Amino acid sequence: MIETLLERLKARLDDVEVPDIKLQAIVEDVTQEVLADTNQSKLNAQLESAVISLSVITVNRIGTEGLASEGYSGVSTSYLDDVPPRVASILNANRRLGVWEDEDESIT
Repeated sequence: MIETLLERLKARLDDVEVPDIKLQAIVEDVTQEVLADTNQSKLNAQLESAVISLSVITVNRIGTEGLASEGYSGVSTSYLDDVPPRVASILNANRRLGVWEDEDESIT
């Protein structure tokens, strides 16, 4: 599945030159964050879309992490701190509350 997500990410980053190993690490990290945030054990189609969108944002922020804003000769740049509303709605729609008993083998 990570390979499929990696190919989809590369298609979205048509002109961006980032090594595949770095893109794969980003996809894996974002996947873990999405799964943890939604309390899911695997990605569905909507969550895969969210992973791709968040991975694009992560790639675009390489080298500018933590940048709140900057300005040069009348041109200013600022970055969002939060997840875009469209992606946030996908995450919220797929969020599970708590742990289901049949999925946690440690519950006796």
